[in-house]
Amino acid sequence: MKRRVIAMLGAIVLAACGSEAGETSSPSFEEVGGQKGSNDRPTFEADLPPSNDRDQEKLGAPYPVVLLHGMGGFGKLTVGPIEVTYFKDVVVELSKKGEAVFVTIAPPYETSEVRAQVIAQQIDEILKRTGKKKVNLVGHSQGGLDARVLASPFGLGYGDRIASVTTIATPHRGSRVADGVLKLLEYLPADQIDKLTGDVLTLLQKTAYELETDPNLRAQLTLLSEKHMSEVFNPKYKDDPNVHYMSYAGRTNLRTGIGACDDALYKNDPTKLDPAQGLVLGTAIFLEEGKGKVNDGLVTVESSKWGTFQECVPADHLKEVGQLGPTASSFDHVAMFNRIVDRIRQAGF
Repeated sequence: MKRRVIAMLGAIVLAACGSEAGETSSPSFEEVGGQKGSNDRPTFEADLPPSNDRDQEKLGAPYPVVLLHGMGGFGKLTVGPIEVTYFKDVVVELSKKGEAVFVTIAPPYETSEVRAQVIAQQIDEILKRTGKKKVNLVGHSQGGLDARVLASPFGLGYGDRIASVTTIATPHRGSRVADGVLKLLEYLPADQIDKLTGDVLTLLQKTAYELETDPNLRAQLTLLSEKHMSEVFNPKYKDDPNVHYMSYAGRTNLRTGIGACDDALYKNDPTKLDPAQGLVLGTAIFLEEGKGKVNDGLVTVESSKWGTFQECVPADHLKEVGQLGPTASSFDHVAMFNRIVDRIRQAGF
């Protein structure tokens, strides 16, 4: 039982973190421009546009693109001699097109209510520094829930500062993986649950970076459960009618997406298949429930749909942001982000 719980918890947090392995190291963040950022203040991943550009049409579109990471996420970190980014190569490639792109940093293991409060301060700073009136939020996984809390009139009420919210593989209706872990934990005494949390953190320290704060994993898992999302989160955090909502879903384990992806705005291509990476293969099979339910290894397609459902992409939860294990992938996540930003611009934002 204990090994099953550790394995499932490890799959969730490691899949959210990415699969890069190396020596334990504290996070090392910096801006693209080369200025070092400390870990106790907001840090950003892109230089601001030149001042003469900012002075023209300051308030209006096109608005900056702000990327929100998922559970266990980060902006940049150094693992030994290797620098890893959560949204691999995305900021650099979009910046080459002249886009102003930022990555916010939220507590990796907290509820979306807590994370949104931290992100809000960074959004205010982005607006101040760019001179724009609004931003476009693009959230991967839990980052999409953070964006919804930010925008909702019943959350932080940032709808007047947010033009659009785009979510990628966000568990809007929860993830059965989180439910499975929570159910397993019900059978263990509190002291063993605390020990399991410690075991998972030890695993994370060996494969990603040393955590310096209490992760509050159980509260985060409860947030991501199907029951909490359907009975608490969704009824509470209603969408702002003045914000444009779009969503994307991932499909893996060689599923075609026929049926599950048919209602996407952009046609699904069932000939493009994705084999799940080993880290999420077990959870992909678990989420299929023996019925072939289409998912990306952590979130089903149905749970990912919110607002205007744009597209199903042939990628697992890690490949969606460019995090790869030992196997290569034919999925071009940078091209996906280019499409996302292009569609945001086409919508007038």
